[in-house]
Amino acid sequence: MIAPTFNKPNKQAELLQSCVVATIDVALTLKQLHWNIHGPKFQPIHEFLDVVIEHARGATDQMAERMVTMGVPAIGQRSTLPSPSAPSVPNAFTPDDKVIELACDTLVGALEVLRKAQEETGEIDAVTEDLIIGLIAPFEQQLWMLRSHLL
Repeated sequence: MIAPTFNKPNKQAELLQSCVVATIDVALTLKQLHWNIHGPKFQPIHEFLDVVIEHARGATDQMAERMVTMGVPAIGQRSTLPSPSAPSVPNAFTPDDKVIELACDTLVGALEVLRKAQEETGEIDAVTEDLIIGLIAPFEQQLWMLRSHLL
């Protein structure tokens, strides 16, 4: 049996775990907003949130698999994760402009976590840094598209 590249917790796995938490929070938070949005922008925002959610889920999977490749288990159960990194959103119907603002705030927070991890992995692991860079660009584009709906 070939041993994983790394066999103990390490800095890049720690950074990836923080990104896993952030992207899980993006998916869960935006799904809450997706279900409860109302207003004239309902349909395009409702549908676009699903695009962002799918990217967040895919990003979570890629980062968790990178951790496992390094020989470190990924943690993704909501009950065992630290407090959510995403801002709290209402458990109620929410006007479309407020949904957009909350979704933007959620993405900004996740991007801060991803950017920090990208910067720190750049010094120690180019493969992990490249993975994170590839995940940041779509989130930034999605943030731009959501912000375009705000006046």
